[in-house]
Amino acid sequence: MTMSNPIDSATAGNSSTNSDVSIVDVVRAFYEPFRTGDTSSYADILAEDWIDIPLAPGQHQGPAGMAGQIALFRQAMPDYSVKHEDLVVGGDRVAVRNTVSGTHQGAFMGHEPTGRRIEMRTMDIHQVRDNKIVVTWHLEDFAGLMAQLNAPAGAPTPGAWS
Repeated sequence: MTMSNPIDSATAGNSSTNSDVSIVDVVRAFYEPFRTGDTSSYADILAEDWIDIPLAPGQHQGPAGMAGQIALFRQAMPDYSVKHEDLVVGGDRVAVRNTVSGTHQGAFMGHEPTGRRIEMRTMDIHQVRDNKIVVTWHLEDFAGLMAQLNAPAGAPTPGAWS
């Protein structure tokens, strides 16, 4: 097992089916569209029949369904960013502990814009074959996010992992 931090450019985790590109690099590329809004890279890093577990309400399976989710996140938080706290490689899987953050500037999950800076914890496991992500399992701390969105004006944003 290999651990990587946000500064590390580790190439550990390569197997015979993932020899051209580090699976860590493939997984890191998965998160770039959250920051940029450009989902064109998904054609290169997500398998055509990629499976996302669980789907968000109204989300369709596959790369196109994820592109729609990216658009929703970025409409609500144009400065949305993802910081990798940990990346752990085991065989053909990469586990990622993230802090996502952004300023709530558009409607999101039934909440009108608050102008608040939010932070949310996420945990993802990606399975990579032939340098493409084939399955992603993920959990988000939506309870913590809702607490931030419902907090009184001026309330401090708690640290995601504190």
